[in-house]
Amino acid sequence: MSGFSCDLHIHSVLSPCASLDMSPKNIVKKAKDVGLDIIAITDHNMTENSIYAYNIGKQMGIAVLFGMELQTQEEVHMLAIFDQFNIAMEFQKKIYALLPPVKNDEEYFGDQIVVDENDEILRFEERLLLNSSQITLEEAVYWIKSHGGLAIPSHIDAQTFSIISQLGFIPEGLPFDALEIKKNENIPNILPFMAGCELPFVTFSDAHYLNDIGKKRTFLEMDKPTCKEIELALKLIKGNVGKKG
Repeated sequence: MSGFSCDLHIHSVLSPCASLDMSPKNIVKKAKDVGLDIIAITDHNMTENSIYAYNIGKQMGIAVLFGMELQTQEEVHMLAIFDQFNIAMEFQKKIYALLPPVKNDEEYFGDQIVVDENDEILRFEERLLLNSSQITLEEAVYWIKSHGGLAIPSHIDAQTFSIISQLGFIPEGLPFDALEIKKNENIPNILPFMAGCELPFVTFSDAHYLNDIGKKRTFLEMDKPTCKEIELALKLIKGNVGKKG
């Protein structure tokens, strides 16, 4: 069993709020430079750029998982992470169909760009991705878990778009794999909202800029970089926080 340094919350140029430097190629190179072993590309409500990062990762020795930062009907942000691109794209198709047909305003929100391994622009996504998909948190979690993915509520100590800011509590019984926090010192303030839930805490960068990649990371002991192995490793650190990089 080996230790893996993981940053499973990174936005690419497909997220309108991310820097235009956040191409798949640049992300993987930066991840390599800062000593990460596993990353996930988690754009808002889409996963399309993750396949290009995956292809580059194979060449550079970085494991890349196929992720998305979903915004549910309740306006809760949650990481959905998969081993297989076809399953991630099936989820993207499902979520995209449930997004409101609002056109992106590039000047206000920023561009939403699909970029390949060579930094070539393939297309601009025209539908605004910074919206809630009409899928409930519960529906999303069970879809993700039934398809072998990881379900991790994002930045639960944030003032907006977190499970606590939107619901006021962490629902007991939903099969989350972990809870992502921005700051370790906020854990005592989170515990009263957990209603008896026993879940591990993790911390990732939520990077929108290259220099943020790997600044927060979680170290996991496992045999190989797969969702199943991550799920098992997370159970071993239940109640503990991932170390800050």
